[in-house]
Order: sequence, then structure tokens, then C-alpha cells
Amino acid sequence: MSREGFWPITSSVDWCENNYVHSHYIAEFWNSVSSIAMIILGEVGARINPCHSFRFKLAFRLISIVGAGSFLFHGTLTSQMQALDEVPMVWTAITLLDPLMEINFGRQGKWLHIAQVLCAIICTLAVTIAKGTLQFIFFHLSFGLLEIALLILMGRIYIKKKASHPAVKHLFEQGVKIYAMGVAVWLIDMHFCDYMNGSFLPFNPQFHALWHILASTGLYFLVTLILYNWHYEKGTKCRIEYRYGGLVPVVVKDYKN
Repeated sequence: MSREGFWPITSSVDWCENNYVHSHYIAEFWNSVSSIAMIILGEVGARINPCHSFRFKLAFRLISIVGAGSFLFHGTLTSQMQALDEVPMVWTAITLLDPLMEINFGRQGKWLHIAQVLCAIICTLAVTIAKGTLQFIFFHLSFGLLEIALLILMGRIYIKKKASHPAVKHLFEQGVKIYAMGVAVWLIDMHFCDYMNGSFLPFNPQFHALWHILASTGLYFLVTLILYNWHYEKGTKCRIEYRYGGLVPVVVKDYKN
């Protein structure tokens, strides 16, 4: 919601949170602060999981980069910082396509890597060059299609292994459930802002900030699911351990087996 502050608003979207309420230098305070959850989860994932493939290290690190970009985007609401938020989101999805294709269909040839690079270049140009409403459409179209592709590939794993691998069943169901809750509050914040920012509720529930926390948590569960399956297909005996009060799933090598 527009209000004058330190940064000129040049982004293609201004979210429901009132701008510059808590600081003259931070446009959307709660949306910025909640982005730190993504930075932490990405860093934790890269450090505590046995990521013996560059793809998984990169995927977890990209979640942290998305969080940093989101912090800058919501803090400034400038188009340059918006690109730092959205482009790494697309890159994360493209990175996860590689191990999912390998798990579902076996190791692919160089064509997949070439297709990934071309997709990354096209999506990056579309998101960064376009302005205004067109930019908003390009980003959500490209990221949305990648999300659907990832969900279908993970769904194939779930259907195949849910009976024999309880860890797969739990990670997929919890990850999708949490991420779907995030999408729901994102849509409410986007389309029903007038009802939540004074006209219906006496306070703004900061649903976009909640989206950051739910989406990054759901994504962490799903990346852990992919990593667990990748190790299993490679013949490495693993199990899922829940740490930090039973909240954070971690892939652990099962040396007993």
C-alpha cells in the first residue's frame, strides 16, 4: 500500500502491507523481516543435509538467495530488487528439475542441461526486461509452469513409494500442505487487501509475510524429499531424522543398514 518513504517505488507490485510504517528506510517492514526465514532455512538445509551433489547445495543456497532478494525487494519496492527476489526463484525451480528427472526417468543426456540453461536465460530476460503488469505476468507464468512441472514429478515419486517409504509419504504430504497454505494466504493478501487493511479487519494480518514462512518451510520439506529419493536411487541407505524439536527433517545416512 503506497506511502512516501526513502525509496522510489518502481516495482510492478506493491503488496498489502502499509509502506514505511515502522521505518523511513524500510518500505514493508514485516514482509522484509519474514524473508529472513528463507535465508535461515536455505542455510540450514545446505549445512545439515548430506548434499553430495552440487545440485542440492545449489538448490538450498538459492533458497537463501531468494530470501536475501526478498528482504531487499520488500525493503525498497524497486524493480531492481524485485528481480533479485524473483529471478532466483525461477533458478531454484530449474535446478530442482534435474534431479527429479533423473529420479523419475534415469540419467538424462546433455540435452536436459542445455534446456535448463536456455530456460533460465529466457525466464531471466523476460522477468528483468519487461515492466509493469507485463513483468508481473511473465514472472508468474514462468514460475507457475515450473512449479506445476515439479509437483507432477514429485507426485510420481509419492504415488510410487508412499506405501513402501513412510518418509516419502510424510515429506510430500506435509510439504505440499504447508506450501498450499502459503499460496492460499498469498492469494488472499493479493486479491482481498481492502478487506484486511481496515475495512473488515481492524488490523492487517500480514498474510504476505506469512506466505514467506509457509512457502519456504514447504519448499524445504520438498527439497529434502528430492534429496532423500536421490540418495535412495543411488543405493545409499538413508532415513529421515527430525531435529530442532522435531520440526526440521534431515536426511541421515543409515549406517546400520
